[in-house]
Amino acid sequence: MFARKMCPVLLGILMLFSISSLGQSKVVEKKVKPAFRDYFGLPRASVFLHLNKSTYVSGEHMWFKGYVYDRVKGVPFEESINLHVGIYDKDGNELEKHLLSARNGLSIGQIKIDSTFAAGFYYIKGTTSGMRNFKEDDSYVQEFRVLSKVESKKERRNTGKLDVQLLPEGGYLVSGVRATVGVKVLDSSGLGVGGLKGRFTDGSGNIISEFVTNRFGLSKFEFLPNGLMDYKGTLTNVEGDMMNFYPPEIRERGIGMSIKRLPSDRIEVVLSTNPLTKEQMGKASYSLLFHRDGLLKYMMVDFPAGQETVSYVLGPDQLQSGMNIVTLVDDKGNPLLERLLFNDYNVEKGALDIAISFVQGDSVKLSLFNMGRRDSLQFLSASILPAGTKAYSPKKNILSSFLLRPYVKGFIEYPSYYFSETDKEKEEDLDLLLLTQGWSRYDWDAIFNDPPVKEYDYKDGVDLYGKLHSGYMKDRNLIMYQGGKGNPKVIELERGSTEFFIGGNYFEKGDELNFAMMYSDGTLFRPNLFVRLDDGTVTDKVYNVNKENRGTLFSENLETLGINGFIILDNTIELDEAIVVDEKIEKKVFSPHVNANRMTTTTKRTVNTYPLFLDVIRSNGFKVMILPNVGYDRIRISRMRPPNVRPVFYIDDVYQPDFNMLEDIFTEQVESYFIDRSGNGEPGAGGGVIRIYMRKGEYELEANSDMPDFIKYTVPKGFSTAKDFYVPRYASVSDDSFRNYGTVHWEPSIIFNDNGRAYFGFNGLGWKEFEIFIEGMGKDGTLYSTTKTIRLESSK
Repeated sequence: MFARKMCPVLLGILMLFSISSLGQSKVVEKKVKPAFRDYFGLPRASVFLHLNKSTYVSGEHMWFKGYVYDRVKGVPFEESINLHVGIYDKDGNELEKHLLSARNGLSIGQIKIDSTFAAGFYYIKGTTSGMRNFKEDDSYVQEFRVLSKVESKKERRNTGKLDVQLLPEGGYLVSGVRATVGVKVLDSSGLGVGGLKGRFTDGSGNIISEFVTNRFGLSKFEFLPNGLMDYKGTLTNVEGDMMNFYPPEIRERGIGMSIKRLPSDRIEVVLSTNPLTKEQMGKASYSLLFHRDGLLKYMMVDFPAGQETVSYVLGPDQLQSGMNIVTLVDDKGNPLLERLLFNDYNVEKGALDIAISFVQGDSVKLSLFNMGRRDSLQFLSASILPAGTKAYSPKKNILSSFLLRPYVKGFIEYPSYYFSETDKEKEEDLDLLLLTQGWSRYDWDAIFNDPPVKEYDYKDGVDLYGKLHSGYMKDRNLIMYQGGKGNPKVIELERGSTEFFIGGNYFEKGDELNFAMMYSDGTLFRPNLFVRLDDGTVTDKVYNVNKENRGTLFSENLETLGINGFIILDNTIELDEAIVVDEKIEKKVFSPHVNANRMTTTTKRTVNTYPLFLDVIRSNGFKVMILPNVGYDRIRISRMRPPNVRPVFYIDDVYQPDFNMLEDIFTEQVESYFIDRSGNGEPGAGGGVIRIYMRKGEYELEANSDMPDFIKYTVPKGFSTAKDFYVPRYASVSDDSFRNYGTVHWEPSIIFNDNGRAYFGFNGLGWKEFEIFIEGMGKDGTLYSTTKTIRLESSK
């Protein structure tokens, strides 16, 4: 059993605890701890997005609050980092991506649900660049639904064909060792089927156990397996059909694990074996690990002579707070058995009292009282919807996202269920879930042999890379002016340098960056350069959507729901949106003289081999000359062989009378090109033809008409600006349509004062009864997830 006094051992930046009254395990100290230090040494964060609803109508905004959590420390992630929030279709393909800044673990944003969203199911995903270092994906994914004027196909769950799985506790069945066996019954869509009766019998037909599945298709039973006997289970599906199922292989040798909960939140761990195994193991010792995220407690396990079973009773303070991965390893460090166990001890779950403090007309003011610790700042967000709403049904909350999801390998049907108004039944259901999940999501072979390598930082801000066409010259500086936001910034360049870098910028999407070269006397002139931004954003997918998207899959049209014309749209705004959509799907139109199949796409190899596009032209058989101190027509291009006729030149299908523009074009700026020395049969192209198509957005610079000495760059993808909440122009705020799908208020920044109180007000829009959905976390790591109904004088 563990000693009561805990002695932390610091390994690098990670706290690993070793507590044992039975001495130290050499394999844990020399193999497991170093492996944990390497595998979990990089900081890991979890993300939760609190959405104001889970069902939207075209014309609304999705309002959300982002929470980023340090799982090792159990507090908000302290570093300021970029939070990438993407929208994905029902197949998991990325549709759009937004960049937000998360400071002290908090971020606020919104996404317009415009006319590009057809009716159906979508996903929102929150992730960070640092998560790309790990094999385990810690991104947050949540499904949401959009209602529109287009009716979607109605789908029904198919429960006819069942998948029955028997999952022994710890992982294996051993002959002669009593076992607890978890039962999982899934329908053809991968969701649990509740209320099914099952029976488990031996080869003679004797009933060993009977069971009934819970709402998620889970159950369990105990039996004593005999390797010489056959066993069979039978189950009746919802149609009344009988089906058979069979247990996994029963091993001749091995160890069995059983964990039982006792009064006062204690647990009993029982390890048992059989005579064959006992004879084989001799005096070998084992170690029982209780760990998560690199945090480790362990105890030595020995089977005394003449004993085939050992048991230990542990108090909740002797386990990890929150999730415990319980692993039995042998004296070489090989994991033999594993099981997940949740320990509620020291998990800071906040409790709130919500009251009405003021009502006047439609104005409502609420008072929130923190019933727990008040010596630390607490940050919450609240969605206020009409009572009886159908628009808020997320399957996850902040507790399930931070305390459960990071450790479970398989699909969890309804994670928030286990952490909403917790009672004895839900605690038992959670333990049943963890029993049937088996081993954790962490692969032991990877822990020992393939630790993560830090390839990506938790990026903070936007990095700007720039390149000048010619080297830096004495007595000249490059300056950057972010239009309307602060003073010009001097960019220091080493003599002869053509590149520059500015990290950690907080550019917003659409910001104008203006660049100029400046002599020592203050004279300005336009530089020849291009710039590139890097905010850590990558195009990605949502995987395993077939399970995430399997709930009650249906989508009625607005007319069926009685909410056709639910929101009054401004025609001007709608027209602007239509133009934006056209730009999103715009395809490049090539000259009738060349089609897309004959274009050459610029690759990284092209860029590395030919930094300037003039080099690409040379490589295609043209002679290129740059005449110094010449203005007009200073660049001369012609065929290598007589007749030395100049080619025709186009940029984005626009004819260029000379080649001077090519002096300022780097190959990185070119998306694709077509070069043909024969002229491709084009009129007037006897000397050949050169067509280039520029990349849009990332490299696009242009002259600034307001500041002629500057060259202007419009930021194509920067930080999204948080807007103040506003209620859409609903056609009506007093009917059942609004009750079901309307939005009353969204409060993203609730902060408690020193007395543990917080206040916020809103327009009740004539309603007298509201549902309030609150999520949040404190600086001390307290997590909040609360739902409450508020009534004013009388129900509407």
